[in-house]
Amino acid sequence: MLRKMVFPAVLVILVTAFAAAPALSEIYKYQDADGKWHFTDTAPEGEAQQMESAGRSGGYAPGSGQDLKAALHNRYKPSSPVEAAALAAVTIKTSIGTGSGFFVTENGHILTNRHVIQTSPDTLERSDAAIEEIKERFAAADKQIADEKERLRKFSRHLNQYRTSIDRMPRGAARQREKRRYAIEKERYEAYKKRFEQQKAEYEDKKAEYESQIRSFRYKNATAALSRHFRVICKDGREIPAYLVAKSRSHDLALLKIDGYKTPFIAPAHPGPLSQGDPVYAIGSPLGLRDSMSRGIIAGFKSNFIQTDAKIYPGNSGGPLVTRQGRVAGINSFKELTRKFEGLGFAIPINVAFNEFADHIRP
Repeated sequence: MLRKMVFPAVLVILVTAFAAAPALSEIYKYQDADGKWHFTDTAPEGEAQQMESAGRSGGYAPGSGQDLKAALHNRYKPSSPVEAAALAAVTIKTSIGTGSGFFVTENGHILTNRHVIQTSPDTLERSDAAIEEIKERFAAADKQIADEKERLRKFSRHLNQYRTSIDRMPRGAARQREKRRYAIEKERYEAYKKRFEQQKAEYEDKKAEYESQIRSFRYKNATAALSRHFRVICKDGREIPAYLVAKSRSHDLALLKIDGYKTPFIAPAHPGPLSQGDPVYAIGSPLGLRDSMSRGIIAGFKSNFIQTDAKIYPGNSGGPLVTRQGRVAGINSFKELTRKFEGLGFAIPINVAFNEFADHIRP
């Protein structure tokens, strides 16, 4: 007689291994009560109080004195100070993605967030923890696959032994009864084996894809940690090589530069306190869309940040927060949200950036 084999739920862990996998990216989304989707990104926290300078890196062909400012003004003919300020905003392309920045001098200095060009240690630490967690789930899934393969092997052996014992039985009703039982168990075995092989193949494909993403993620971040060269995209779509001048460890700030161009730039807001309710405009490249602008007001001040309700989406980081006079009040940095209300954007005050990079730029 064949001992009946009882199979557990087929590879449940293969599903949960992926469903519970933490995301490696720093982009989040949520849906509010009205069904509208909102997006946000987060800046790094808790950095050491020290400035790190990369200095100038040669090797890029200069712009031969091209007047980028005049070219953009002639093409777009801005009709307001805010539109003129938008001419100075750029998209920054790096090995880890894209972000925003803006010219702050006539000779090509660009302010942006440090996390636009380099993943923060805090983010890498969270990502490493997420990767280790999914590796543990893979190990558990691999063990279950091995256990199920052994279960199938034993079941196949029992079936063969059962078939041999049936063949040795004398002809009659008992033999026919055992043949029917054998057929039922054989069909059950084949169905489970087919289902197992399908889910095993799907799991292995997904595992290979995820491992490839992990390798790519680590390679891009390792490259970003060493990279000093980037590409910036201007309002008219032209791409220009840029290099790192300095990055701050005490603030989420970095200073880049292009050579050989006379560039449009955004002057800092006039000295004096900004007030709650003042209108402001967040300019940048959210969600891969270049040259985007959202309007809001200064909502308040928190922990040395300017707080605004102007929409700041992923990709806006590093872009300027501009007053209606077309002057920059801050550098868009991150977004705090809850599921009860649309997230409030935060910007690093522009004077912080000028103080941080005082050796390179002046207000």
